[in-house]
Amino acid sequence: MGGERVKIVVWDSIGNTLLGVRPWESWESAVRETLLRENPAAEEVALPLRMLLAGHDIDLTWFNSADAPYAPFGPLYADYAGSLHFTRSIEEIVAAIAEADFLVMHKERLPASAVERARNLRLIQHLGQDCRGVPVETARERGIPVAATPLVNYLTVAEQVWAYMLNWAKRLPAQRVHMTSRGYVDSWHGFPGTRYLGDLKLGLLGMGEIARPIAKVAQAFGMRTRYWDIERFPDLEEAFGMTFMTWDELIASSDVVSMHLALNAQTEGIFGAREIGLLKPSALFINTARGKLVDQTALSEALAAHRIGAVALDVFAAEPLPVDDPLLRLHDVADERVTLTPHNAWQGPWTWVRDSQELWLNVRRALRGEAIQHLV
Repeated sequence: MGGERVKIVVWDSIGNTLLGVRPWESWESAVRETLLRENPAAEEVALPLRMLLAGHDIDLTWFNSADAPYAPFGPLYADYAGSLHFTRSIEEIVAAIAEADFLVMHKERLPASAVERARNLRLIQHLGQDCRGVPVETARERGIPVAATPLVNYLTVAEQVWAYMLNWAKRLPAQRVHMTSRGYVDSWHGFPGTRYLGDLKLGLLGMGEIARPIAKVAQAFGMRTRYWDIERFPDLEEAFGMTFMTWDELIASSDVVSMHLALNAQTEGIFGAREIGLLKPSALFINTARGKLVDQTALSEALAAHRIGAVALDVFAAEPLPVDDPLLRLHDVADERVTLTPHNAWQGPWTWVRDSQELWLNVRRALRGEAIQHLV
């Protein structure tokens, strides 16, 4: 590649920043078929990084704490002859940032010292608007812009949470049965057991990228929203009319409890039998985060014993969900208290493309001297 030599450091242990800008040929064949089925011009829309940044000589370094490379990224490495670093050394990452023109991040914790040492940094680009790991004030002091592009991948999950809530509150499965059985003939106006969301309390466990748009919509519905997180967000509390609560208080007092935590060694199994026992007998429990956050056996037992009101789950302890799982048996008998979906709330693969494209288009805007979007 000719043109300006640009050093870009990508710090992303998940790979979402690059997932949607891989060369077309590196996409799995089934994914390519899906993309083309939904948009025959997909190959022209899902542009690889080499085309998005054409005209610039890119020195791409990707820091990843994984133990092995994700095979589909191979052609992307070949495009740039870039170096893939499997590292957990913050010192090595800070040293690379010191020489970088652009830093692209996703969910990492950037020390303020790294920004202070950066000599050439023109933009810190974060994937996702929950950029709590970026020392924004330090960047501002150095005159380095920070941008945080929204994650469509996560917004679609927030939409699914609302679909679950509305489905439950308005008893849509039961109303469908009421219509198909012609039960409406003798009771046309009204349907028992439906709920007005404005009367209900919504509890969000975690206040990250997915929980925030949920809280925003809840405010529009007039719900009383409370949240728990390892951090407090006074600005979001004011913006969304939310209340911060302790873990136990939130679980015990909410009509809807929705899980939005990352899965790691500290959070695995965090919502166990004790927490399930704290739920209101009428409560709806939603999990679109990760199945292993929850004691699924205890959850199944509580449902079977009618100790909790309802569940809506997109994620499970084992995936695909075993065909003889107790949750599936409850779901199969058309129990409206159980709504299960096959880990599809994120609605890929187009969400990968949209997330990665917008991020790298922002880098291209900066390279061209155009207005950077999504500034923090």
